[in-house]
Amino acid sequence: MAAGRREKLVFGLYRSFWAAADWVYPPACAGCGRPGARWCEACEAQTQLITGPVCPVCGLPARQESLCPRCRRRRPAFTALRSWARYSGPLREAVQRFKYRRDLGLAEPFAERLCRLYRSTGWAADLVTCVPLGRLRQRERGYNQAKELSYPFAAALGMPFAPQAITRFRETRSQVGLSAAERISNLEGAFRADSSLVSGKRVLVIDDVATTGATTHAAAQSLLAAGAVQVYALTLARAVRLADHSDPVSGQWAAGITALSH
Repeated sequence: MAAGRREKLVFGLYRSFWAAADWVYPPACAGCGRPGARWCEACEAQTQLITGPVCPVCGLPARQESLCPRCRRRRPAFTALRSWARYSGPLREAVQRFKYRRDLGLAEPFAERLCRLYRSTGWAADLVTCVPLGRLRQRERGYNQAKELSYPFAAALGMPFAPQAITRFRETRSQVGLSAAERISNLEGAFRADSSLVSGKRVLVIDDVATTGATTHAAAQSLLAAGAVQVYALTLARAVRLADHSDPVSGQWAAGITALSH
């Protein structure tokens, strides 16, 4: 059986499984608890989509489409990062359930949102991969939420999916509560990429939440070192707030960061 047909068959079985599970155990919305859907229309309406001008590299909201102060000071290794919505309100509750409470049925509806976002970017990736967990965290949690999100995304778009393209070479401390500089230092040399899978390719990395972009930057560094020609990244959510500092060049505010991601 051809690879494309096999992927479609497997994805069809995947969707059928969750449809059957929802029929046997009717779902409740992960954002508000309302019965009837895993992610309801009311919570979708409350979600703050990131649709306005953003930094063309790191994707932080901005008043105009120009490089943010952080990217001017230090350009990330990735070509571009985009996120579907702000990490707040019902979406934050739903992501927490997806990430820590095994509500894996959320993967497909959230992957659909990422598919729409990807189509809007005009990117042309050759391969989809995801940010890996360390072995200890994988063992504790039992699954990698980024991988669960990436599979239906890649299958829906008919794109090759290689979760093994990046491995976490060493364990790192949690990113929660760390400053931007501490996050970068914490992830230094944490990832290794497989050159046999990524060399000469434009790679798309999927993750659930972006905060400073340090995790994506470190993953992109490993991919480029293994021969990838470009690295793009998509996340479901972005933890952002208005910064307390302004852009010294344009006098505009830059988007700051709340420490909420890994």
